[in-house]
Amino acid sequence: MPDFENAEHAHGDAVAVRSEVTTRAEPTGSPNAAVSVQLARAPIGADPRGAQRRRLSSRQVIALQLAVGNRTVARVVRPIQRVAVADPHMTETLYNKETKGGKARASKYALDPKYEMTRSGDAVTVTVRIKFLGQSRNAVDPKSPGAPAGTPELGTLLDDPTEIPEGDERRKWAKETADAAVTIWNGHLSFVGSAFNPLTFRKAPERLKVTFMSQPVYGLNEQADNQVIIHPQSTVAGSPGQPIDAGNWYMNKGNYGGDDKVIAAHEYGHLIGIPDEYSQSNSQLNALLHQAAPATAASAHEALDRSTVELMTLASLRAPLVRRLKATLPKITKAFRAQEPLVKQKMTAAAQASIIAGDVLNILRGRLTLSTAAQMPARLVEGIAIETASKYNEVLQAGLGVDAGFSAAALGQQIQSTYASALWDAQEIGKVVAVQGLGEVSIDISSGVRKSGISGGRMGAAAGRLARSTVGLPKVAPDAALAGQIAALPATWSATGSLLETSITAAGFTEQMRSILESSDAAAGAPPPPGAVPPRPATEAEVFARAYRLISNAANGAATQLITNLVDASISPVVAASIADLQAKITAQVNRLMTTPPAGVAALEPADPNMKAVVAAMKARLAADEKATKGTGRDPLGAGVKAPNQDVTYSYQGLMGSSESKALRADQFKPIVDHFNKDLVTIFESRFKPEVK
Repeated sequence: MPDFENAEHAHGDAVAVRSEVTTRAEPTGSPNAAVSVQLARAPIGADPRGAQRRRLSSRQVIALQLAVGNRTVARVVRPIQRVAVADPHMTETLYNKETKGGKARASKYALDPKYEMTRSGDAVTVTVRIKFLGQSRNAVDPKSPGAPAGTPELGTLLDDPTEIPEGDERRKWAKETADAAVTIWNGHLSFVGSAFNPLTFRKAPERLKVTFMSQPVYGLNEQADNQVIIHPQSTVAGSPGQPIDAGNWYMNKGNYGGDDKVIAAHEYGHLIGIPDEYSQSNSQLNALLHQAAPATAASAHEALDRSTVELMTLASLRAPLVRRLKATLPKITKAFRAQEPLVKQKMTAAAQASIIAGDVLNILRGRLTLSTAAQMPARLVEGIAIETASKYNEVLQAGLGVDAGFSAAALGQQIQSTYASALWDAQEIGKVVAVQGLGEVSIDISSGVRKSGISGGRMGAAAGRLARSTVGLPKVAPDAALAGQIAALPATWSATGSLLETSITAAGFTEQMRSILESSDAAAGAPPPPGAVPPRPATEAEVFARAYRLISNAANGAATQLITNLVDASISPVVAASIADLQAKITAQVNRLMTTPPAGVAALEPADPNMKAVVAAMKARLAADEKATKGTGRDPLGAGVKAPNQDVTYSYQGLMGSSESKALRADQFKPIVDHFNKDLVTIFESRFKPEVK
């Protein structure tokens, strides 16, 4: 037992005790640990610099704990433990490259996390020293025409890194961004475990709050855990050779979505060893499911596979469905164009009501006053506006806007685009799936699957037949298929209270004209720059011409937009219902194929043979991908196993995935807590586990 009786107060004075424990690599309590406890004793009021120090070995600290208890020792000995963490061989695999055949190809990336972990009392701090430097990257594709010989790959860092000068805006931005990044990590993670008291033979729970820090370093030769290049505002992230990654941060994030601090927080996660969770193969996601929620992963994986096959089927049908609708457009547009006289009559009435109400006249008067820059008397401007408005009927009777909106090309393009966009939206909305025990995951279908519906072979033929039956090419309208339903819509416009009456109104016409008038000629009314030569005063003829041009352009533009709105309001519900019906049929066939026992299939309604063939083909493609990557785990390339190309990839929606949310999970911190358990626990403590709130 250590001799600590000498610590009794020497002249009736109390004892001041200070301590420091430092450790690297070896766990506290190990005879090989570099542990020292320094007890400094000095009477109250004495100069602390003259305090006598005493060093206790780790065994003596344990003896002290046995003698007086952990809690008493903790009051006297407050350890500070530090350990440097490095995983130089840590890598990740992402399926973020596309082959010429339209499948996802894997690439390997190094993580190489380095940080320092400190334990003090009931707190743990993870600190990353980040050295911020300047360096440019190659933005010239070596395969492009005219590229100099020896041009490196896109994104290669050029020359040597340089220090960022004091006062440079990059320094301030780097520190602010790094500080903001760790705020997203902090307040969520704790290490939970228990400690055994040898005197009471009882365990007491322990909870250690974990705080993340970033420590900026700017000197070229200063020690740091990681190095990050800060690219200036003049360099746009996402341009050739300029991707954002853990080693390259951009002041100008370009088209990258999300908040700057969220992007930086994602990259900070890599610096502490957390891999990306986007562009994962089915096998990788399955491994992630088991890592995150072992008890529920199997059932979640089955449900995810069903959703995947549904989206693969919808994606493979999109191209043949749109092509089939395009073939029906001549008959559809003919039905719409037959209603042009009725629409023109309604449009003229709406425009005339707008004039009578005075709204358009007031707007026109204001535009003319602004454009003449007060060079013409107000009464003259007023007269020109009134006279132009009186000729409004000539513009309306010409009906140029109605003719433009009812051209076969414009109608066909709008109808086809509406259908194609709705199909795409259905796939996008449906691709996010809530996975039990993990969170939301998006399913990304490769372009190869989307193209399969128009390729040759049995699957392509089945997709084409399914498209013909779904879209149809009606001999007469109405027809049960989509094309027949759309072609029948214009005939409903003559009814009282129809969409024609509710879509084309004086208020709607005025609103469209106001928008056009306020934007189209705004530049003409802008004040001249300082020192500019004053413009020549406009003549009455020039103002008349301007007024007529303004009123004509606004009227025709308003008519075209209102017709676009009318057609969209008419066809969108029909298109949505058709796609919902298609999705229901896909879901039914997927469930039939993937969840119904063989004995129960006969009791179901007969399956559409074309739908059955397409769903079976998509299920087979997914099964082939799963078989090819079976057993490769989270990092197939890192394991030395060939990673076959994939038809589908998955992205977790949290912070370390697509960053659509800032969600974090306890399992993501396993590497950090493993290092903690290896290096920073005492012999009386259990292994700690991560807990996220």
